[in-house]
Amino acid sequence: MIAKPLVKLTEKKIKTAVAKRYGEVATNPDGDFNFPVGREFAESVGYSQELLEKLTPSLSESFTGAGNPQPYVDIKPGETVLDIGCGAGLDLYLYAKATVPAGKVYGLDISKEMIAKAKRNMEELSIGNAVFLCAPADKIPLPDESVDIVTANGIYNLSPDKSAVMREVVRVLRRGGRTIFAEIVLKAPLPEEICRDINNWFRCIGGALPHNDFLRELEKAGFREIETLWTGRNARTGHELSLCAVIKAKKK
Repeated sequence: MIAKPLVKLTEKKIKTAVAKRYGEVATNPDGDFNFPVGREFAESVGYSQELLEKLTPSLSESFTGAGNPQPYVDIKPGETVLDIGCGAGLDLYLYAKATVPAGKVYGLDISKEMIAKAKRNMEELSIGNAVFLCAPADKIPLPDESVDIVTANGIYNLSPDKSAVMREVVRVLRRGGRTIFAEIVLKAPLPEEICRDINNWFRCIGGALPHNDFLRELEKAGFREIETLWTGRNARTGHELSLCAVIKAKKK
């Protein structure tokens, strides 16, 4: 039997497919996906049952993060936060509460359905310091040096041009600003056929980088004091070569 040739995944195809699939997660969180979704998954990566029980179910029902960066994100009142790939707003809500009374949070997502859901959630929870941006992570519609901290939860592996995302994060951070995020990284490179399958991108494995390569890309983008705060396995990808890492870095 002749093997079927691998289909080339272009940057445009990946972005379009990711926006569509995660839009479906927003509108139909109980759908049939090849990756974990929802409150039970959020609990499995470290969000407490007590916390989630207090929140509207709409905040966690579309959760698809890589892990739980919350214990490591030290946000001070009055700071300006950008959450890249904010989804339905679980992390964003917690950041918004931490910045009051004078702070602000920006929630950015490539999916217009996720942005609409996050906006509704914040309105229902009377969060008045959240601003929403529907855009890809490599084209952040904010001015230079406009935020104190950039957070994310599994967005880099879904971005075909990770270096461009990192450069944008550096651009919008104020001098001395920081980024703290959870991300899927690899113990070793994956076979090409895995990276060529868009379903593996949805699983957050097809676009993941080896851990050390990822750290080098951060340094090249202009970060310093780069530190991996935690690594561990979780149910996000289901692949033996993948890890979830929480990483912190500062703008030079």
